[in-house]
Amino acid sequence: MRMGAERGERDMVVLVHGLAANRVVMRSLARSLGKVFSGVLNWGYRSLWSPIQRHGQELASLLRRLERDAKHERIHLVTHSMGGIIARVALAEFHPERFGRFVMIAPPNRGSHVASRLAPILGRICPPLVQLADTAASFVCSLPPPTVPELGIIAAQTDFLVQEPSTRLGCERDHIVLPGLHSSLLWRRETADQVQHFLEHGKFRRNS
Repeated sequence: MRMGAERGERDMVVLVHGLAANRVVMRSLARSLGKVFSGVLNWGYRSLWSPIQRHGQELASLLRRLERDAKHERIHLVTHSMGGIIARVALAEFHPERFGRFVMIAPPNRGSHVASRLAPILGRICPPLVQLADTAASFVCSLPPPTVPELGIIAAQTDFLVQEPSTRLGCERDHIVLPGLHSSLLWRRETADQVQHFLEHGKFRRNS
């Protein structure tokens, strides 16, 4: 691999926010990554009213467009919370040949206990809550693992929405727990540094 590609000079990083959020929550991370990578796309979608599959199809369409753009050497994904599940659905539909690395931040890969509690009350108007339940038969728990060779997962040390074991898949290359809450993790400098390190090296930085 050329050194330029390793430094991200021709790489595109796509950011995907989570449920009940928008692109604003990813701006700090986007700014940090924009100092290193040539392209950063902070992708937004209306998260509350449509099922995860619809968002996954829209993200897959975006990945197809980026794949056709020859100026991007590699395409990386960085997601928060439900954004990681949307990305898993998108990659199952379309996996770019030039796909690089994938970092999930606080993902409910094995569901969320909070979603399970809210689903009977709000699930009719917010379909993702039902899909993100931490029951064995739920949509998220029934998804096959992603076929991504370089997947990194960051969990929040104090997360009241997604417990640390629920972030794990078993197929990730690296997993790390950082200080912070489910959402405040996005605004910590250490999180941005660890995301950058994984995208550049395929592993998180460990203190000596």
